[in-house]
Amino acid sequence: MRMTLLPLAFLSFCAWGLRLSAEALSPHDIGDIRLASDLRLSPNAGRLAFVISEPALSARATRRSGVWTMTTRGSDIPHLRVTGGDDDSPRWSPDGKTLAFLSERGEALPGASGATRQIYRVAAIGDCAGAPERLSFASGDVDDFAWSPDGRFIAFMVREPAIDEDPTVVGGNLRYSRLGIVDVVDRSTTILTRRDFDVQEFAWSADGHEIALVIAPTPRAEDRLKLALVVVNRRTGEIARRLSENVGLTGGLRWSPDGRLITFFEGPPTREFASWLAVIPAAGGPPRPLLKDHPLTTLRAEWAADSKHLLLLTVENTSEALLNLEVRSGRVRRIAEIVNSQGEFSFTTDGTTTAFLGQSTRSPSDVWLLTSGAPARRLTDLNPQTLRWRLGAVQSVAWRNSKDGLTRVGVLITPPEFEDGRPYPTIVEAHPGDLPWWTGWLATWWAWGQLLASRGYVVFLPNYRGVTGEGWQMHATIGDWGGMAFQDLMDGIDALVERRIADPERLGIGGWSNGGFMTEWAITHTRRFKAAVAEAGHSDFFSLYGTSYNRASLEISFGDPYANRAVYDDHSPIHFIRNCRTPTLLLHGVNDPGVPVGQGYEFYTGLQAMGVEAEMVVYPREGHAIRERGHQEDLQNRALAWFDRHLKESAARLGSQ
Repeated sequence: MRMTLLPLAFLSFCAWGLRLSAEALSPHDIGDIRLASDLRLSPNAGRLAFVISEPALSARATRRSGVWTMTTRGSDIPHLRVTGGDDDSPRWSPDGKTLAFLSERGEALPGASGATRQIYRVAAIGDCAGAPERLSFASGDVDDFAWSPDGRFIAFMVREPAIDEDPTVVGGNLRYSRLGIVDVVDRSTTILTRRDFDVQEFAWSADGHEIALVIAPTPRAEDRLKLALVVVNRRTGEIARRLSENVGLTGGLRWSPDGRLITFFEGPPTREFASWLAVIPAAGGPPRPLLKDHPLTTLRAEWAADSKHLLLLTVENTSEALLNLEVRSGRVRRIAEIVNSQGEFSFTTDGTTTAFLGQSTRSPSDVWLLTSGAPARRLTDLNPQTLRWRLGAVQSVAWRNSKDGLTRVGVLITPPEFEDGRPYPTIVEAHPGDLPWWTGWLATWWAWGQLLASRGYVVFLPNYRGVTGEGWQMHATIGDWGGMAFQDLMDGIDALVERRIADPERLGIGGWSNGGFMTEWAITHTRRFKAAVAEAGHSDFFSLYGTSYNRASLEISFGDPYANRAVYDDHSPIHFIRNCRTPTLLLHGVNDPGVPVGQGYEFYTGLQAMGVEAEMVVYPREGHAIRERGHQEDLQNRALAWFDRHLKESAARLGSQ
């Protein structure tokens, strides 16, 4: 089978300082990285606000975030705008004089069990921000907020607080997400909507009289994907009109500046795993898809001031781009190529000035600025230490599925001293969720690409079918868990073996979440892998249905489990556990609500029954994502040691015999 090595399109902002040193990357190094997110441009385009997540300072600690600001000229050093809290979600007031943000600062309302996440504000300019002023007084944690166009009000989403009950009535205490309003002038906080629906997303109308909402019928797990688009009255919270019952995903709700159109992520009536950007008249009418049949996925959209154009951040295969879309004609103009890694993106624009978070393969996200007629310019250097590290080379790769001939793409990382024609121990890292691997920075607590490459491994990150970035129809195939996606993965390995890049006798596989599932599926369907590391993997879909909040998505994939249990079993790795002979390390958070720890115990017990070498590590206080620094480093060290033991040390022992 032939594999094509596609040349990596290094942008001008990716080519600085590519030098090698003797420092191998370590989990501690990864924990020391500053992470940027949630970039926001001020109304006059003169300043930027963004969030920096700082490294945790102790093993039991988690990261803390701060709101930073700088000028778009790039002549100043970015600085922390407020101190004393764990702060995020910066939002400029329409006049640019105030910067609001979310924070949990220890101020609890009477009768509350503790501090909640509320809206605060500080002056947007000046050397001293002063003490933050609290604006909202909601009983629960505020999840998101936005200024009204005139700056008089702030709309916000708040989840009702948990009620301690002894005993707990399962399903009896539904916690609705509701829409609230802060009157900035008289300092009042009002919860606008009743418990008639669960608010998922919102956007102000241009005149401030209405608010568009994406809603679910209830907070129940089975209603999580039954999304609709409605418009409510800002004064009463009553639904004025229903615009669409076919919302596929949150994240795309934007009301045009002229008040005529609303964008949202539309999905098929079957509610399968697919969505595309669409525009719908705000007064009511049929939606119109935008770029629906293009082989890409829109990650985010923002209106230009003329209400005729949208600026889109898109992903196609292994790369991102900023596009300018003329809404009426559908004409697309490519503005900039962006390098990013999975799920780490943000951009902000006023139609003329655009700022975005961009990476290189050797550096995590920094702030970049793009103005009309000028090349992109990097404004920050948040992690200069990465240039000292011994990192692998990153490139896009392509191959074909041997059964249906479909071209697949992915990412390949080769170790620093890589030599053509010499097979290397190779580890496949299966992607979590449905986001593809991109050619950006690939070193986090859950993405081990550069960590492994710096220790001499080839790392293969295949985008088997079901990922975003290839159009909605390909994305919808994620519902066929395993299936042809597994064939994509195996054919990619065959192509690497044929090119004498991967050593067929030293293959490993690992991944988190969906990647944990694919790891368990692979080792129960082939014995080619000599080591596996599965983190928070779905091993038994029937038991997962009864213990997880993922019931709605499982029904879309497999139907009613109590009428169609055989379908659930046919897609569950545990059903094929008798085929497994691969030494496996299982990693899980004890409080994981999406993939409960019982999924790990089931697979571990099955491995033991089959006499397969297995180890399971359960992290206290952790959920689906591992957050404490000590646990993140322990997880990476265990994964690295497991692969070393079975792919390097065992091979060395055999070679000496």
